[in-house]
Amino acid sequence: MRRFVVDPSTVTGELATLSAGEAHHVSLVLRLQPGAVIELVDGQGLVYQGCLETVGRERVTVRLLSQQQEPEDAGRPLILLQALLKGKKMDMVVQKATELGVHTLQPLVTRYSEGRGNQARQAERWQRIMVEACKQCHRAQSMGVAPLIDLAGVPLPESGPRILFWEGETTEPLLPEFLSPPGPVCLLLGPEGGLHRQEAEEAKARGFKPVSLGRRILRAETATLAAVAIVQYLTGGLQPMTQAQPEPGP
Repeated sequence: MRRFVVDPSTVTGELATLSAGEAHHVSLVLRLQPGAVIELVDGQGLVYQGCLETVGRERVTVRLLSQQQEPEDAGRPLILLQALLKGKKMDMVVQKATELGVHTLQPLVTRYSEGRGNQARQAERWQRIMVEACKQCHRAQSMGVAPLIDLAGVPLPESGPRILFWEGETTEPLLPEFLSPPGPVCLLLGPEGGLHRQEAEEAKARGFKPVSLGRRILRAETATLAAVAIVQYLTGGLQPMTQAQPEPGP
């Protein structure tokens, strides 16, 4: 079943109105007709099933038939502190982090970051990539994409593990006990040129535990995806979830 994103503010009673972008996709790309059954997600965990009521190039309305609350992820909230990568590499990180269940992506500017550009355009593109990834992987709760910030000024949760995947650490692997403290899990990864040693030392001073991803030299985007997948596995974030039962329509 086709899935689309709906702004919660446009859901009124048994009707929902899609954005102009989603309306374009429905009417001109997929050429769906009134009566077609679709799914809607509101980015906050609600999943609706409905049928198209009116279809226009810029406006589509949906008659809602049922709704269900998506179960929360089995794992713990995962915050990815990712130094800017060049171009499409950062786009890949946004897409795959969404698919892997990252709660919040915090892009960072570091000494060796090379992906700096128009911040407004970057933010808009990352948001679009995140939304499309949510639709593709059937994720009902959006991943937060925070504004770009310098590493030194990044806010951190008061509690929870802090892990630095750093090429300068050559002996210490990630052990399950490093993830045992309660609270959100923060992962910090550098750009293509790595973190400067001073940045790594500052991170350690803020409670980050440096660990290695092994002896092989990984591309920056590969290291990020490997780190997220490993941590999600160890914290239960890759466990299957019981399907929620649909509720009557609103």
